[in-house]
Amino acid sequence: MIQDLKDLEKFFKLCRKQGVVKADLSSLTFEFGDLPTTKTSGDESEPSQSLENFPDGELTPEQLIYYSSGGSPENDPMLKGT
Repeated sequence: MIQDLKDLEKFFKLCRKQGVVKADLSSLTFEFGDLPTTKTSGDESEPSQSLENFPDGELTPEQLIYYSSGGSPENDPMLKGT
């Protein structure tokens, strides 16, 4: 029987391991969704493309803010003047 959260965690892990998608425990019903997918190391082409035109050297505070909010090197306002 499930007495505490550790027992519940063991129950969930066992259900996942055995492929259970739905479980009924007296007045509780658990329905398990799909497991989250993880990226493989072969999916690294996307980050290298985004760094293709990234500026070399130290970034200005304005550039740090720009890139941290998802800005692309093509639209960098600090590089357009050069």
